[in-house]
Amino acid sequence: MATKKANKATFSYGGIKMSFTKSKTQGAVQYTPSSRVPKTKRTSKTAAPPDQLGEFEVFHASRSIDQKLDEQRERPDVSVGTHVWHMDGEEDASFIPTGNIYIEFKEGTDNNLEQELFEELHLNIVEVVGPDAYRVCVTPTSPNPIKCVLILQKKKFVQVAEPELLTKPVTGSQTAVQGFTLPGGRFIATQWHHENTGSQIPIIDIPNAVFGTSHFRRGADAKIKQAWQYLGNLGSRYIKIGVIDTGFATDHPQLRGDGSKVVNAFNAANRNNDVSPWFQASDGSWGVFSHGTSCAAVAAGALDEQGVLGAAPNARIVPIKLDILSDSAIKNAFEHALLNGVDIISCSLGFPKPVPLSTYITNYLSKVAREGRGGKGIPMFFAAGNANPASNNVPRPISDFAAHADSICVTASNSLDEFSDYSFYGSNAFLCAPTNGNDGVGITTATVNAGSFNRLELGYTSGFGGTSSATPLAAGVCALMLTANPNLTLGQIKSILQQSCDKIGSGNSYDRNGHSNYFGFGRLNALKAVQMAAQAGAGGVPSSSQGTGTSTGSAAPPQQGAGVKKGKVTSKYLNVRSGPSTSYAKVGQLKYGDVVNLLNKTSGFWCIDQNQYVSAYYIQELATNGAVVSNARHGRVTSTFLNVRSGPSTAYGKVSQLKQGDTVTIYETSSNGWHRISSNGWAIGTYIQEV
Repeated sequence: MATKKANKATFSYGGIKMSFTKSKTQGAVQYTPSSRVPKTKRTSKTAAPPDQLGEFEVFHASRSIDQKLDEQRERPDVSVGTHVWHMDGEEDASFIPTGNIYIEFKEGTDNNLEQELFEELHLNIVEVVGPDAYRVCVTPTSPNPIKCVLILQKKKFVQVAEPELLTKPVTGSQTAVQGFTLPGGRFIATQWHHENTGSQIPIIDIPNAVFGTSHFRRGADAKIKQAWQYLGNLGSRYIKIGVIDTGFATDHPQLRGDGSKVVNAFNAANRNNDVSPWFQASDGSWGVFSHGTSCAAVAAGALDEQGVLGAAPNARIVPIKLDILSDSAIKNAFEHALLNGVDIISCSLGFPKPVPLSTYITNYLSKVAREGRGGKGIPMFFAAGNANPASNNVPRPISDFAAHADSICVTASNSLDEFSDYSFYGSNAFLCAPTNGNDGVGITTATVNAGSFNRLELGYTSGFGGTSSATPLAAGVCALMLTANPNLTLGQIKSILQQSCDKIGSGNSYDRNGHSNYFGFGRLNALKAVQMAAQAGAGGVPSSSQGTGTSTGSAAPPQQGAGVKKGKVTSKYLNVRSGPSTSYAKVGQLKYGDVVNLLNKTSGFWCIDQNQYVSAYYIQELATNGAVVSNARHGRVTSTFLNVRSGPSTAYGKVSQLKQGDTVTIYETSSNGWHRISSNGWAIGTYIQEV
């Protein structure tokens, strides 16, 4: 299951085999808490300055990195010394094992056997994630984290063993209702992505300059202004958009608004409320990340005197700073969104190399998508990425966050309704949204720079772009949809977005299901989406096989006796709660195979008895004769190859293989995320996108 060569390790990560190589010139140290002083004080005048990555400092050595590491480990102020790893053949991105490991044991593993393994490797439990699932950390007497993973993956009773790897994120940015009046201002027309008239527009950050008409095609926009007119407002102030990025200038007029726009700010790495965009460079100087400020403003920037504003100007922003990527920090970010009532998540970050998400994070994102908004589900918009073609001229596929099965992956189109060539693409693409690219022009929005005397210089740019800008635009449109109908479930949101998109580009780029690897289901259309959302609230709920949500309504009194529907529990354990969301108290627990009455469904939960509710996601409806009712969904394979097994884990034998683009029918989903796609065929859900 796992192999190792000198200075190289190959192991399963996120469901696929990954090969990593030790850096010959870099190591990393973590200092004891009392010894953590500014790195410039530790750097000699001749040594290359170290890079800061979370709590680790990456140092450089021209030769004998092992000797240098041993010397560092002997220092009293160093608590951890570790090798830096690179993906095989990709030395421009560093990955540091933090010492944390995620472990899942196979079902039925004896608890004593689990504890013996922890003791053998001297591992401490950090978190009990679920039945037979743990996060552990190495101790001074443990093998190093990579060696531990190699040992663990050889154990027959271990289902999953993955190290937590720390790296830097990449942003990929290219540095009719009565009484409602549309907003105005000098630069209102500059925001062509709201309404593209085909006319020339002024450039906000270059005096007396314009973008000429050759850069525009009338109608190549997201129909934002028309959506505002239909709603009669600029969105609801009760909708909260969680923007996950590298830092935010919360004093910018676009983010400050009336003073109540920004709420629940959170730094996921440090677990505090400091979301400042400042960062320290490897030479000790200070700089500013402008990316997060621009993204937040595209989604929900407040209307200012110049007429610059976001897609949902009245919505609130929950800024979540994520300037390092590790399982711990990523989980902190999305957990904060889940626990603080975020309605929509927008994230325009990605890993520096095409790696899958860890199993731990894959499972947690599914939990957020399923349980958020009181069980209605949180739509998560992720940027596809901006590096096509790659340096070797082989297009890089969509990966990490944007490839997650619950992701709404956003690609890029431009002001001429063309595909933006830099955008990643593939079967994961859900929709495209207007941004820059090719002969098109950039997006006008807020920006921030490092000013004099260590102050932030707040400003505006007409040069923002990439899928980084397309993604918060789509999230802002979702906020307008929830303004029209706040009770939409995740499934309804995805279905409406799918059905409301405009098909752009050549007709032959779409398959028979209306999907294109470049444009997804088409270019975002806010007007159609808002209209369909409002109609869903009036009873015209669109058909949907997307997501996990169900229609909401008031709970009817339980009905007993003949004719009551029944359902079977499909997860290993299923909590019974006193109300229809995970915020209610646990009052009992069911196990796999239990059959219950299904009295009525509300907020994604079945009422099974008086004041007893269970998540509908883990219930398979049964017919009156006890046969399973077909609640079949459909999905598309997103990985190059995908093994089909005779049961819901890699412990079962391989029965066939699927390839990228294959479509499957999903009959049920196991508690560990595997989909049954035939009578005896199961495939891991991580690499199947529901369509």
